[in-house]
Amino acid sequence: MTKLDTYQKLILAAYNCFAEKGYAATSVKEIAKRAGISQGAMYTYFQGKEELFIAIVHEEQRIALSVYEEKFAGSNLERIYEVMFRYCLTNSKFYPANHNHIWLEIMAESSRNDILRDSFIKSDIVLRQGIHNFITNGVKAGEFPSNVNLDRATIVVFSLIDGLMARKAINPAFDIEKDLPGFKETLKAIICSSASSPS
Repeated sequence: MTKLDTYQKLILAAYNCFAEKGYAATSVKEIAKRAGISQGAMYTYFQGKEELFIAIVHEEQRIALSVYEEKFAGSNLERIYEVMFRYCLTNSKFYPANHNHIWLEIMAESSRNDILRDSFIKSDIVLRQGIHNFITNGVKAGEFPSNVNLDRATIVVFSLIDGLMARKAINPAFDIEKDLPGFKETLKAIICSSASSPS
């Protein structure tokens, strides 16, 4: 087994343990056991749960950026909707089935732990930039008003993503297309409503 294989096994083990039991209730020993390696060997890669948690945040960022970078032929509004839809699906090819549960755990722990919060905020800034770019392109293409407040619109879209993932984690039967028909039009209205008021 290569070092990369072991590293990935530890991240996946931590991912599943945190999603199932929560960060606080999970021990380093459990993570190592689930990964199939000794606790001592685990410390070669990670000094503890915080480092594993931060590695998961970075992995989430890597996957999300790969979604952003996929080729897409539709409008910028459809692109934003597609990204949101991917985030909220548990059976997507990008995320494990318990993705929404781990995202809730990431947000919860980041609200309590300064080190984890710092890592989350830095990643959040990177991920919001992708949505910011889609909205900017939409303005240039005439899909959204030229006076849209880009930062405000980006925060609103990201807040919707967080909320939809929380709803999916709590109610696995939730389906954005079935339960929120016309959501794409609502999303456009929300983005457009963030336009700056004329002075």
